[in-house]
Amino acid sequence: MQKSINAKPNHIIFTASASEANNTILSNFKDDLVITSKIEHDSILNTVNKDKTIFLSVDKDGFFSLDELKEKLTDEVKLVSLMFVNNEIGAIEPVYEIGEFLKDKDVFFHVDCVQAYSHIDIDVEKLHCNSLSLSGHKIGGLNSFGVLYCNKKIAPFIKGGEQEKDRRAGTSFTMGAYSMAKAFPKAYSEREKIKELKFYFVKKLKESNFLYEINGSLENSTDHILNLYFPKVKNELLLTYLDMNGICISVGSACRAGSVEASNVIKNMYDEERARHSVRFSFGFTNTKKDIDYTFEVLKKLRGIDGK
Repeated sequence: MQKSINAKPNHIIFTASASEANNTILSNFKDDLVITSKIEHDSILNTVNKDKTIFLSVDKDGFFSLDELKEKLTDEVKLVSLMFVNNEIGAIEPVYEIGEFLKDKDVFFHVDCVQAYSHIDIDVEKLHCNSLSLSGHKIGGLNSFGVLYCNKKIAPFIKGGEQEKDRRAGTSFTMGAYSMAKAFPKAYSEREKIKELKFYFVKKLKESNFLYEINGSLENSTDHILNLYFPKVKNELLLTYLDMNGICISVGSACRAGSVEASNVIKNMYDEERARHSVRFSFGFTNTKKDIDYTFEVLKKLRGIDGK
């Protein structure tokens, strides 16, 4: 695993999830001033001390900016925690540029790489990050396994024994580690297939009579996520209708699959009304073009999908 991100073996810590990895870093800065963005994963947003956190805004494509970070970074800020790829719209954030800017600053830089791993090349040396989080099941490994890369000494979030060089107590989930290591080459090799699936889906959209808009940037996003706005169809209706036909989508992150709560990400990019009409489609290497054809056959039967 360390080779896949160009890391040293002693900088790898096994955890039970990427959420735990994120929490581990945040727990080391709970009394410090932190910078993050308004569209981070819930494991960040629900953990930071809101009174000691500066939130970066995002534009209508879902990107936060290096310029705003430069404006808000002060000597009091001790941690910058940002995601590489947004988990709801697939936006590829400018973390390499931010890392280059921060590399000579006295600030700890953490990157949530869960949605980037296997889809985008990650190099911790070029990223200039002090830590990053990964998830096993996102690339086809077993559930309940995550990885924390960290090149600095940190206090353990889970205390007890001295496992993981006294950085994370508890017996390591070796089968989780094995499954993730075996899953990465497969996931990495299927990137072109996933790209073809997404653009086949987009082609079908353009050929349809659906009334829709793409949330975010199609060009600067990963190939496994597509977020769509249907002005005349509420997302809870679309979620239920597709589920009844054997198709799984979400109105936010995968962690909220089945939820009809309006997406925080879309609200920050646009507004709550748009969020109530937006859904996320995801593509994986087990999907086929036949799956997409079936999805469109089902969608065609939904009243309002064409805006009428």
